[in-house]
Amino acid sequence: MLLEVTRSIHGAWRIARLDPDALAYFNVTADGFWRSFSALTLVVPFYVGFLVLSHAHTSGLTPPTGPVLSVEWFVTVKLTAFAASWLIFPVVMVAISRLLDLTQTYAQYIIVWNWSNVLEMVVILPAVMLFLSGALPGQSAAMILMAAQITMLFYGYLVARAGLRCKTATAISVVAFNFVLSLLFNGLAAKLL
Repeated sequence: MLLEVTRSIHGAWRIARLDPDALAYFNVTADGFWRSFSALTLVVPFYVGFLVLSHAHTSGLTPPTGPVLSVEWFVTVKLTAFAASWLIFPVVMVAISRLLDLTQTYAQYIIVWNWSNVLEMVVILPAVMLFLSGALPGQSAAMILMAAQITMLFYGYLVARAGLRCKTATAISVVAFNFVLSLLFNGLAAKLL
């Protein structure tokens, strides 16, 4: 399994480098499909760390106007929303792939997408930490964070193109849908906080 994890993450990196042979690094079998969801377990510890730091940063900025939000509740709600959006996206993509006649490449895309999330976390987390740390002036930190987010959206497009073997407009639509789904789950989590 460790070899599959390292090969898959390397494959995700090869996609970022526009390697046309990047898919050769992924296990695109039925077993590979189910094992690709283990990428979530690699990302969760980093995401929890980010949530703890984020909670400390935001709770220190404003005086509480009501009951103080515990870090445990904050992490639980945000982590649940994160995991739910990660797991629901592949389910919804079943219908979308049928609608767009992409059922032949659906499983391959989900495998690549799952592993690409590890690489995305490696890129976006330092930018978020830099933003939260206050090490740079607000404008500079915000620009770095925005650049990282735009880079990740473009990378999502590359993953969709490689995994789905689809047209540009289709890949953009899939990335936009995933982004909106993430915003929806973040919004639901915010209502519970």
